[in-house]
Amino acid sequence: MTTHPDKTDQTAPDDEHDDTTAADVLRERDIDPVTMQVIGGELDTIAQEMGYKLIRSSYSSIIRESEDMGAGIFTTDCRELCESDSTPMHVGSLIGYLDGMYKTFEERGVDREEIINEGDVFIHNHPHYGASHSPDIAVAVPIFYEGEHIAWAANTAHHLDIGSATPGLAIDLEDMYAEGSLFRATKVYDQGERVDGIWDFIEDNVRTPREVIGDLQAQISSCHVGEERYLDLVEKYGLEEIQQAGEALMDYAEALLRNEIRTIPDGTYYAEDYLDDDGRNRDQRLKIAAEVTVDGSDITVDMSKSADQTPTGYNIPFHGSTDVCIYFTIRSILMDTFVRDEYLPQNSGTFAPVHPKARPGCMFNPTPPTSAFARINQVDKMSDLIIEALAEAIPEKVCAGTCGQVYFVSYGGTNDDGEYWVYLEVNEGSYGGRPEADGLDAVDALVHNTKNRPVEDIELSHPMRVERYGLREDGHGAGRTRGGHGIVRESQFLTDAVMTMEGDGNTYRPHGLFGGGEGTHGDLKHIKADGEVLDLHSKESGYKFEANDRVLIKTASGGGYGDPHERPADTVYEDYLDGLVSETAAREEYGVVIEDGTLDTAATEELRNE
Repeated sequence: MTTHPDKTDQTAPDDEHDDTTAADVLRERDIDPVTMQVIGGELDTIAQEMGYKLIRSSYSSIIRESEDMGAGIFTTDCRELCESDSTPMHVGSLIGYLDGMYKTFEERGVDREEIINEGDVFIHNHPHYGASHSPDIAVAVPIFYEGEHIAWAANTAHHLDIGSATPGLAIDLEDMYAEGSLFRATKVYDQGERVDGIWDFIEDNVRTPREVIGDLQAQISSCHVGEERYLDLVEKYGLEEIQQAGEALMDYAEALLRNEIRTIPDGTYYAEDYLDDDGRNRDQRLKIAAEVTVDGSDITVDMSKSADQTPTGYNIPFHGSTDVCIYFTIRSILMDTFVRDEYLPQNSGTFAPVHPKARPGCMFNPTPPTSAFARINQVDKMSDLIIEALAEAIPEKVCAGTCGQVYFVSYGGTNDDGEYWVYLEVNEGSYGGRPEADGLDAVDALVHNTKNRPVEDIELSHPMRVERYGLREDGHGAGRTRGGHGIVRESQFLTDAVMTMEGDGNTYRPHGLFGGGEGTHGDLKHIKADGEVLDLHSKESGYKFEANDRVLIKTASGGGYGDPHERPADTVYEDYLDGLVSETAAREEYGVVIEDGTLDTAATEELRNE
């Protein structure tokens, strides 16, 4: 990591935002803070209810259990008013989806006022028109009041299958057309009437039509809940008051974030690392570089020094994924709701001071017809590098290296009738050590935050058995606060199956900070029924297993924060008792002596003073 902070001038430039405070926002908007917060709370509740409706109504476990979705209310000019507490990458991306729909109307020469009608329902998932990636299909319902289009209720969710080259997920793709079904502002309901042809097309072109159709219907129901609740709010307060409050909430959120950005010394901060490969060219690691520039109350994150776009599907849509990850990472570092007492609205205001950049043709801004299907590990690592780049400037607000990757996997096969089963699984990683606490164990990376699926549900629904599932016990990043532990999962297939693994991190370890040690890298193995063990790449496309074969997954453990010798010996001993550190590692990494299962305080003090 290299940093280039300008320590001589820590003042913000003279721009229109620099003297604006949250109180100024309320005065300028002529709205009292109580009314603004009440309406803000009601908007947040609408988004949460939309999310709950979608989760409870969905057919597939990736939405129902893992909650790989997001929902919210948006203005007619594609700004976010509120968002559900679910997967961060899904909610901010809806701005890109709506903008991509508008771009589609423009390119097709369609008048927006004529194409958008009351009772319409649109779906959209094109990666070069604002979608986070094509398996994440958005549903958008226009909200009308007294004949006027006043807002959007929208959500997006990861679908089990969209008819791509391999079941569920896909990596080694030639272009975007190999991704499966791509929709651009496609109506599935037109003025309240079901468009049967589109529904028939979807059903005929996916491997799991029951789940996909059911999940789309759940998304539509969720949007209608948002539509109804927003109209109730308009009836309660009046349209003008609601719109004024929405603008005030966005201005207020922007002012809060700008105030936090001003506390960072002006300068350019940089961090880089290398991903494993693109899923086809195994000997070519991919550079990923984050250049973060702080200028007063604005912050720019430029990914242009990263590798060129890949010839496979291992690329990241700029609008809908790259920009959303940058927005959320900065917001998370500077506006952590857990440590703040004041109301922090989550809306487009928090995006305004943050400026994502990536040159066209790099992997963070691919150009058509390049595929951009598999993108989660790159944004995970990008988030990790943004945090690393800012570590010298704001050490009290960052953590050491997280897993920075995830083993996102699809398993599939057919039953005796030739019908497909597909299961999507997110294997959790861990966080790095934090200034005042150890890294979290067995959690997803910051930007997707999906949940664990119960083992019992997996075994009831699919021809699989989970033989082992727990914390890794073979190392972590040592530090004053240690890195979190990833997971180990071993699953057996009861029938022949195919796997596509969208992973990374087999060739690198999460970084330590301020003297902390590196974490452990990931690992993926195929254990045959006869006991033979095969090492697998972090990315595999359409990999075959036979009945009774097993797959073994180990996710990365986080890096350490601070000098390991500053970690209390009693705490190291507790980790030993929990099976998280060995006697050898305690001595070599922490300077703590454990003999025959007992902490030797005197020997520890002597060793640490050598």
